[in-house]
Formats: sequence, structure tokens, C-alpha cells
Amino acid sequence: IWSPVQWSEELGKQVEEKAGPVQHIVSPNKIHHIFLQEWSQKYPNAKVYAPPGLAGRSVVQDVVFHQELKDEAPEEYQVDVEQVIFRGSCFMEEVVFFHKVSSTCIVGDLIQRHAPSDGWKGFLMKSNDCVGSTGSTPREWRWSFWNRTPIRESRYKIIFEWKPKKLLIAHGENATENATPVIKNALKWM
Repeated sequence: IWSPVQWSEELGKQVEEKAGPVQHIVSPNKIHHIFLQEWSQKYPNAKVYAPPGLAGRSVVQDVVFHQELKDEAPEEYQVDVEQVIFRGSCFMEEVVFFHKVSSTCIVGDLIQRHAPSDGWKGFLMKSNDCVGSTGSTPREWRWSFWNRTPIRESRYKIIFEWKPKKLLIAHGENATENATPVIKNALKWM
């Protein structure tokens, strides 16, 4: 389970029907933790992984983490998934995943492609370059990357080594084909 949402009986049933028993639960960054405890209680045999900066925070004090994620995927799932950490932000680091078989890059907050909307939220998303097919990283998070060398290295890995065909994101429209140029455009600010 990546970036868990609120658990429900129906969702749990769908997950188990499509993917089998839950074995791993991961949060891509320190702000996608809200439902980690709930999922870890529902699936006590699953291993829970913390992104950099999450373990030890009071908001997850009741979650037992198997380990903190690093640039190399844990042995338990590295046959299927690669990962890289986007470092250099004084605010937050994010773990980006790559599912090898489906050639899918999986991103939490680093790329956002919200649908256009009216009102203050729509204005905020548009002014942050987080709307539509050309969505990107929120500006306030971009500004927090004081040292951009590490993120450029991570971006290089995604674009030139993984070359993903698909993009799965937490916020907005996924790319079901030609994901590499979408990612390259979204992360060009780096």
C-alpha cells in the first residue's frame, strides 16, 4: 500500500482481491502519514516503512516501522520496485518509486496535476503551477530546495535510467502513456 487513504471494509476487500494480502505499507513523505496507523492495525503482519523525517515524530508514535526508506529499495520488494529519495529540501524529502513490470513512476507530492477549478483553491493551484497536464511541484516546496544537486541526480535517474511509461500521482491526473516527457517537463525547474 502506497500513501494509504482512510481504510474501509470495501477498500480492504478490493485491495485483497486485486493484489492479495497486504505485505508492505509505505508513506512517500512525512505528510502522507495520516492513515498509516489505521492500515498497520488492520494488517499487523505488513511491514511499515517510514520516509526520511517521519519516524520518531509524535504523530506516528503508535506506528511500528520496519525501517526507514533509503535510495535502495528494501530487500523485501526490490525485485519489483526501485526507489530514489529527492533530497535537498529544508522542509521535506520524498521517496519516488518505480514499479518495474508496469514501468510506472509513483510520485506523492513532487508532481501535482490538479483539475482546473474556480475559487481560492483553484487560484492557489494555478499560481503554484499545479494545474492540468503541465502541473509541477508546488512553488513553496521548490523554494525549500536550497541544494539542488541531489534532486537533479534523482531526476536524472527517473528520466534517463527508469524511463517510465506511466505516471501515478497522489494529486491530480495520472499519465497512462508517455510519462517520461511529462515528468521531464514537470521537474524542469530543478
